Amino acid sequence: MIHRRHLLQSFGGLALAAAAPISLARDGLDFNNSRDRLTALAKMRGSTDGQLTIGWVIGERYAVVDARAIPMVGILAGTFSQYKRLDEDTFEAHALEVAYFTDLKTGKLLETWKNPVTGTVVDVPQTRMGPSRILVRAQGLEIPRPVGEATGMQINHVFEEPIINGGRVYVTEEIRVEAEARQPGKQGFRYNEMTTYQSSLADLNNPAITAAPVDVQFHSVVTFRPWMGFGDTPGHTTARGFGGRVTRLDELPPYYVELTRQYHPDVIADPLGALEIKDA
Repeated sequence: MIHRRHLLQSFGGLALAAAAPISLARDGLDFNNSRDRLTALAKMRGSTDGQLTIGWVIGERYAVVDARAIPMVGILAGTFSQYKRLDEDTFEAHALEVAYFTDLKTGKLLETWKNPVTGTVVDVPQTRMGPSRILVRAQGLEIPRPVGEATGMQINHVFEEPIINGGRVYVTEEIRVEAEARQPGKQGFRYNEMTTYQSSLADLNNPAITAAPVDVQFHSVVTFRPWMGFGDTPGHTTARGFGGRVTRLDELPPYYVELTRQYHPDVIADPLGALEIKDA
């Protein structure tokens, strides 16, 4: 996935001031230098040595109607990726997302779901997007050739200024996706994701560490999707989640591995093979 800075400024200006951006990591990466900043981003979002990395998120999605957040479904998601440095300013990443919606009480995979607002019972889809080729730069990401649902959409991605405080580095990425309605009178698609990565400054400065351990906080605001059964109900959804990034399948949440082995066995059997783009 999903800025918060404005909210923090409103409610915690003094605390934010104490965590103001620091441009120079002593005896290490210079965050004013785009190459060094890109290296840090690659360590936080993937790996600088081409090995497999897998980001995972556990969370919950809510319907927002009349300014009330109504719990809908659980989120269990993973993004498989492989990074390769092209030049001083660019990494190329291949990425594949596999995600599931889960029952709020049991945590198990949902196949059907009753909308808590409209009462409509719907079939619940799974998500598999990619593999996609992504260009990663210090300023943000670019998808040269969007595929699947992303085709024809306007995609804007930026990395905010890193914040360094207490030996930790915080980087927030913002993703905004827009598409006009395909039918007259229908709502267009809007996707807003704000994800914050948090890593140790010492790990990022250590040249022997190519994939830094990272904590992830995920938030998003998205229009109602057709499958959700909201009809013409005004409103949108919001989501929150937490997670991390690992390099081995056995470090992922066990139920995520179980589901992916059942529904996407090729991803479990050969994750790097699943990331191959035939015409790349």
